[in-house]
Amino acid sequence: MGGDLFSDDEPGRPPTTGTGLMGRGYPGVVQDASVVIKAPVGTTLESIPLPRPPAGDGELSSEEEVALEACKAGVDNLHQAFWIAGKALETMKTGNLHRNSGVPNFADFIWINWEISESHSQRLMAEWRIGEALASLGWRPRESQVRELTPVAKSHGEDAAVAVYDTLAREGERVTSSALKDVVKQLPAIPSGASPAEVVRVVRGILEPADPHAAGGTGPGVKQPGHDEAASSANASEEQGRSRKPDPTESEDVRRLMQSLALVTDAAKAINRPAVRRAIDEHPEAAMLVVKEIETALGKIGRAIAVRKPAG
Repeated sequence: MGGDLFSDDEPGRPPTTGTGLMGRGYPGVVQDASVVIKAPVGTTLESIPLPRPPAGDGELSSEEEVALEACKAGVDNLHQAFWIAGKALETMKTGNLHRNSGVPNFADFIWINWEISESHSQRLMAEWRIGEALASLGWRPRESQVRELTPVAKSHGEDAAVAVYDTLAREGERVTSSALKDVVKQLPAIPSGASPAEVVRVVRGILEPADPHAAGGTGPGVKQPGHDEAASSANASEEQGRSRKPDPTESEDVRRLMQSLALVTDAAKAINRPAVRRAIDEHPEAAMLVVKEIETALGKIGRAIAVRKPAG
């Protein structure tokens, strides 16, 4: 199974869609109501255990057996979500969960079961955290796209890599591996630990309207070699002042909303109806007190965000 499995350049493929880091200026919080169905094991990141050292050298423990089956299911979903497969591969390798399979070498174990080469499995393990972060923002990146971001992640962290993809997508460009490669090539020396907002500004400085008369261009929205840099810089600055929307991540209030969204999302993942029912059955007074406090907090949040949307 090679990189072509996740190629993003096949003819007729529709443009990438997603809510984005700020999706049209605001986080994509509201979703259509639907029946909640528990996803099968191995089809979500939450159903795959985190990578951890083996419990021992002998037979797998019952917990490790469950982890191995979840990881196998995760890799089987490689066609749908490479980031799930990457996490599953890392969990199996880190925990040596294949030690009772009769194939001691991990690379051989992966090849025999899924025909994934060692180099490809290494790429998947290096990419899954970026893919997970982009998916949480509403994007659906291809593996070939995330592959172009791994150098940024290695040198500046995963947040910087995510910011590069997200900025390109939100600027209205069609995100392809070649477009990302062009942007990454032109990235200047970004200070280590640069904030996502700083990375966004740098990427926006690279992007500019394509010159329809330029020959040998590398794609829409990417600065072309041989362009008159002085004129381009002056024109770009003037045009940016007129047409560029303010960077929402520079707003302290928007950042506060984003942080609140992350906390609420984590809380939603940590709680479910069966757990609440068990808590009430076991400790009714204490549980109901906590439930009421949660309801009060949610009410405050609801009233705080119940604002009129901007016209247009």
